[in-house]
Amino acid sequence: MTADEINRYVGLPWVAGACGPGAFDCWGLLAWVQREHFGFVLPERSVDPNTMRDLYREQVTAGRWRVVPRPLHGCGVLLRGGDQPHVGVYLRNDGGGVLHASEGVGVVFTLKRYLGEAGYARATWYEFL
Repeated sequence: MTADEINRYVGLPWVAGACGPGAFDCWGLLAWVQREHFGFVLPERSVDPNTMRDLYREQVTAGRWRVVPRPLHGCGVLLRGGDQPHVGVYLRNDGGGVLHASEGVGVVFTLKRYLGEAGYARATWYEFL
């Protein structure tokens, strides 16, 4: 994705259950970006924090996704910093960062080096196969 493409998303509102094009929740944004920019269709799923970990585990077990040790351009990321998991897409722009939609903030691009300061202490990177 180019910087111009990223900037078309930054600032769009976060709305629970929204999957674009004018508003997104975190799963809706990840699914939209994967489909529109990388050609991957992700499962349609309610982003219930209690089932997000299960969804990721199911996809890895089924061989559709795999955990990678370092982020790849376009890979999905499962962020954790508290009780609720959060998802986004890693992009190598500006040294690397995560495009994600946050409640109360909207769509943002957070540089990888600032994820901890944003409250995300742990990140797991997923390549879609």
